Amino acid sequence: MEVHAHSHTPRKKWSHYFWEFFMLFLAVFCGFLAEYQLEHKIERDREKQYMKSLLSNLKADTMQLNQRMQFRKDKMAYFDTLMLLLKSPDLNKKTAAIYLNGFWAPIGARFLPNDGVLAQLKNAGGLRLIHKQVVVDSLLNYDTETKYMVDFENWERDRFIDVSAYEKVLDASVFEQNLQYKYPQGIFIFRTPAGNPPLLSYKKEDLDQFYNRIQLQKRLNAVIMNGFFKLQVKAGSLISLIEEEYHLD
Repeated sequence: MEVHAHSHTPRKKWSHYFWEFFMLFLAVFCGFLAEYQLEHKIERDREKQYMKSLLSNLKADTMQLNQRMQFRKDKMAYFDTLMLLLKSPDLNKKTAAIYLNGFWAPIGARFLPNDGVLAQLKNAGGLRLIHKQVVVDSLLNYDTETKYMVDFENWERDRFIDVSAYEKVLDASVFEQNLQYKYPQGIFIFRTPAGNPPLLSYKKEDLDQFYNRIQLQKRLNAVIMNGFFKLQVKAGSLISLIEEEYHLD
């Protein structure tokens, strides 16, 4: 009978197990770091892309504010002219100018902010992507001021939706006779009426009511112009801040 000797595998030293564990830990840790760095880069890239879009919106707001301020400056001239004409001693000789300025004075054009990107950031919790707190604070402040101006313009529109003061004095048929509509552009051209077409009323109380209405519109128009100017300054400061913080100039 043959006797076979049993072979024994040498036992591993504790240091071998330690290095196996260490290498496994190192591999997992490095993988975690790589994933963290990738996520961090993706977030920073998204943040920068959002900033570029916000910058585009802010520049569009600035351009629109320029247009709205000029529009309201023109309205101010209509208001001033109307008030002078209504107090003229020879009113019946200046009705053509009253109709011209009375046509354009109540025309409105609202400021519509380009807030789509900021609304998306707020609604989807995307503000957390912006790691520069000074930018977040400035954006929210600008958003608050923008909403205030939009609300104020809406209030102005509701305040003057009643045009009875105009209707008591100005004859709409004169407007229609001198108005040319352009389709499909959706625009119209109003020419100064020939001669001096009569007003509907020359009563002092009706003319005074018309005057008071114009003067109130003028005051509110001035308030909105001032608000637009301040908003434009805020937009310019925010543009400079974003360009500086994210090197987007």
